[in-house]
Formats: sequence, structure tokens, C-alpha cells
Amino acid sequence: MVMPVPERPLGCPPGLEYLTQVDQLLVHQKVELMEALMGWETNNQYVVKNSLGQQVFFAAEDSDFCTRMVCGPVRSFLLHIQDNMGQEVMTLSRPLKCSSCCFPCCLQELEVQSPPGSPIGYVIQSWHPFLPKFTIQNERKEPVLKVVGPFCDCKCCSDVNFEVWRIPYTINYTVWEPLFYGNKTLREPVVKRY
Repeated sequence: MVMPVPERPLGCPPGLEYLTQVDQLLVHQKVELMEALMGWETNNQYVVKNSLGQQVFFAAEDSDFCTRMVCGPVRSFLLHIQDNMGQEVMTLSRPLKCSSCCFPCCLQELEVQSPPGSPIGYVIQSWHPFLPKFTIQNERKEPVLKVVGPFCDCKCCSDVNFEVWRIPYTINYTVWEPLFYGNKTLREPVVKRY
């Protein structure tokens, strides 16, 4: 079941009109047989649904085998996001970066493009020795939101909360991170809007 195409508001990039109609998105990773049986990391694929279970987007990772096997979760990748008509509406681009608090010069970053080739925003990791922290920036690289995670982001069988703050700092959302076991997701991510 797919979500019907809403009318596109003025100034909204083509294909992103779906986002004007939803207040929650659920991301479901498609399980690959080779990955499940052999432990070989494959290009991830995701179905993005609204709270009614209707498909909004389909996302497919683009990275090479060696990068996936050697670099694991800090690998570089392109994530191609398509609407229900198969039209690519957004691309997420992440270069290979270190994820250690000992190397504050090599923090994670992600570029968001819509339509593909036109940057509309960035996610930049902020250095902190213990907390996962990120800044969401607009197309002019001006900070718009801050995302702050807990000291311990691994809790067995419970939610891990990431707070999303508007700038100036007022709490906006809480994001529950999915529970991971190795490279396998055991729970679905949930976004709660305030």
C-alpha cells in the first residue's frame, strides 16, 4: 500500500511533498538473505512508511563490497531515496570519516541533496568526548537543529533517546534509536513529535 501523492506546496523540492503530510516516519530495513546467512554486509535497502503503514519512499544504499566489509558502519555511501513512482527525489552522501572521540578533526558528516545534485542541508557531528552530538544545517550551512544523545547509547532491551533541539535551544522531538545487534536491527526507530 502506497501513500497517495499530495499537492506540492510552493518552494518544496519535487518528490518531498509527502513530508508535508506526515508527522512520523518509520524506516524498515529490508533483510538480505546473504547478509543474514553468511554475515556479508550488502547494500542496505529501506522502505520508509508513514504512521498508517503506507509506503512513502524507498531508499537504496550505494557502496562497494570492500568498503562495507572493511569500514563497517563508518563507511562512505550514497543513499538514493525514491518516491513511489521510482523517481529519485533525494540523495544522502556520506564520505568516509573516523568515528572516534580521539580524532575531532575527522567527525561524521552527511550532505542532503534534493533534487539530487542540489544540496538542501547537512548533518555534522559535533565533537564531544562522551556524547553523540550533531548539528543539522540548512543549505547555507547555518545551524538549524541540534541532536544530542545519551552518555551510554547502548541499553539492552530499552529505548535510547536522542533529543532534537531547535536553535535557540528549545526541545522539539525525541528520537528513539533502534536496538542493534552487530549489523542487525532488532527494533524499528520511532520519532515522537512534541
